[in-house]
Amino acid sequence: MNRGLMIFLGCVLTFSSAWLGLVVLPYWQLNNEAPYQSPGSATAYPQPPSAEVAAGGKVYQANGCLYCHSQQVRSQHFANGADIARGWGQRRNVSRDYIYDRPILLGTMRTGPDLAAIGERNASPSWHHEHLFNPRSKSDWSIMPSFSYLYERRKIENGQRSPTALTLGREWTVLPGKRYRPTSEQWTATLAADGEKLQQLYAVARPNQPLGSLTDPAHQDRLLTFWLALPEEEYEIVPKPAADQLVAYLIDLRKTSTPLPEAHEP
Repeated sequence: MNRGLMIFLGCVLTFSSAWLGLVVLPYWQLNNEAPYQSPGSATAYPQPPSAEVAAGGKVYQANGCLYCHSQQVRSQHFANGADIARGWGQRRNVSRDYIYDRPILLGTMRTGPDLAAIGERNASPSWHHEHLFNPRSKSDWSIMPSFSYLYERRKIENGQRSPTALTLGREWTVLPGKRYRPTSEQWTATLAADGEKLQQLYAVARPNQPLGSLTDPAHQDRLLTFWLALPEEEYEIVPKPAADQLVAYLIDLRKTSTPLPEAHEP
């Protein structure tokens, strides 16, 4: 009986101490952290996210981005500073970087690169939109899935493209999320209908690479590559609100841009 009581008390003590050490104490420590005000700086770091950025974080979660991307630049003492050497951030991340994150999206693996500082590495909205619409348009070897459903392919109204329309060529927009190549019959028909116009556009765009006869297969291939890089004449790809929110969230990820005293490593 006495031994049973001792085992029971031992179990309670074991789980209680683990709960106190792994849950209560970290919560008490981190819950009291405040933004850091560096000397001479007018604003503290970090800042609360805007409404659009917060909404973009929800889109990030809903699309499972955290299952392939982490948001934690590791210490320079880990794997010889591999994360910093790759250019994924200027310093290691610390708890203060995440005080406004709800939830904290550290991620589960790194099938793709770490994104804790993606806004520092690439702040171009157009690049991020094109990459989300079709990652292969930026990297042939990318295994990232296309998020083309966050975009709309629609007819151009009154001959005017939307200022938010993607600038990708038809190679990436005819079949959203895939890479388009016309059949030989389609390409022959296109040459018959618009061959002269395409030659003129090519001559203006590439004056130092003149084309020969269109009956030459090599010249046809060069004109095909040029044609595929041109935007579609009748259609455009525009981001839906969720795509704009997600891109705003990605550009806001600058978790190593501000030096923090506790992030210093000797």
